[in-house]
Amino acid sequence: MGKGKARGIWRFLRGSLLPLALVAMWWLSANRGFGTGILPGPDDLATTINRLVSSGELTGHVRISLWRIAYGFGIAAGTAVPLGIMVASLPGFGQLLLPALEFLRQIPPVAWIPVFILTLGIGEATKLAVIVYAAFFPIFMNTILGVDQIDSHYWEVAQLLQFSRWESLRELILPAATPSLITGLRLGMSNSWRALVAAEMLAAFSGLGYMIMSARSLVRMDEVFVGIAVIGLLGSLFDWGWRAIEKRLLYWRGT
Repeated sequence: MGKGKARGIWRFLRGSLLPLALVAMWWLSANRGFGTGILPGPDDLATTINRLVSSGELTGHVRISLWRIAYGFGIAAGTAVPLGIMVASLPGFGQLLLPALEFLRQIPPVAWIPVFILTLGIGEATKLAVIVYAAFFPIFMNTILGVDQIDSHYWEVAQLLQFSRWESLRELILPAATPSLITGLRLGMSNSWRALVAAEMLAAFSGLGYMIMSARSLVRMDEVFVGIAVIGLLGSLFDWGWRAIEKRLLYWRGT
């Protein structure tokens, strides 16, 4: 076995110690009657997951939440990246836009939910607006940061080679800003996922957030914990996916 593989296995085992310890403590607490009626045991959770998957209820909520996050995040990324490049490349445009955006950036997405409900209704538009708002600013700010950090010598080379705006974007800006862009996309996805769940709790009739609130109102704590676990698992998978993309695109950094 190579040293690299052995180190990878050791890191995996070391990272598994705390989760396994927490599961063991959870199992002992549930079986000793701690939090009876509130804290379901691992076996109860497994039974509930099987029931919700078999009935299609859990997969239906997951599918709806994933559709919302994909659509809303796509809109946010498609808007924030080009706008960030424009602001970083055109100082006058940035001076016009940044003060208003800096003010909006300080307001949590959840604070806008009542406004979105009153103006957009309780349909899909409200959830998408919350997702777009939550994802936009991390992507936008990291795009500006990535462009601002490009060394001035590279701009001089681009001028020397007489790059057009499209060539500068393709050959200089996007490759040089990729590390910061990926960081922004990763943070934007995390922010939008949490904001979506909050929006579904307050203004939805489907999705994982709605599932948790519906189970809470019926005092079905096993379903509440299933919803929480699925939200955490999907969020971790999103983050793992971005790290995998980062590692593949930035292989030259040895990450």
